[in-house]
Amino acid sequence: MGRNDPETIELRLNGVEEMFVLAPTDLLSEYRNYLTGVEFCISVLRARPRRGRVRLELSLPPSEIEEGVTDRVRGALGRYCTHRITYNERERRATWLGGLSSLWVGLPIALVGYLLVIHAGALIGPSGDANLVASTTGWVLVWVGFWFPLDTILFTPLGYGRENRVLQQLRDAEISVVPQGTSSLA
Repeated sequence: MGRNDPETIELRLNGVEEMFVLAPTDLLSEYRNYLTGVEFCISVLRARPRRGRVRLELSLPPSEIEEGVTDRVRGALGRYCTHRITYNERERRATWLGGLSSLWVGLPIALVGYLLVIHAGALIGPSGDANLVASTTGWVLVWVGFWFPLDTILFTPLGYGRENRVLQQLRDAEISVVPQGTSSLA
């Protein structure tokens, strides 16, 4: 595969609707998909470092292929990706605000810990072991007070951004629908 070739994701579906919903089927069947087609594509694209073009090859039973199915899938996939990108942006902001509001709990805990570190010698006395325990406890409280808010503000929203990049790739994907058994990857 050349550097500019699109990354091809092949999906074998029993119906075009399986791209978006799980069809009720025999759970023990060897052809059972446990993810929707979109979820499978997102998983594949998130696991790979390439950020280039994507090509979806949907294998459907011949009886499921009708005129205009490729355009219908392209339109539905575009709407789905746009909707989910918007949802992820709202969730990213909500997560950031949740982290910011958690500082109301974290700051007092960190302040108590820091005061314990500063005043451990005066509260407990000059004893080395007790002072060490109080000081260490204080630093742990500082860490506990800041860890969740900072993690939520700085790192948790990054997952939504990664998923949005994948959804943009998927929204712009080249789509082909082929009868099962004629796949270019088989």
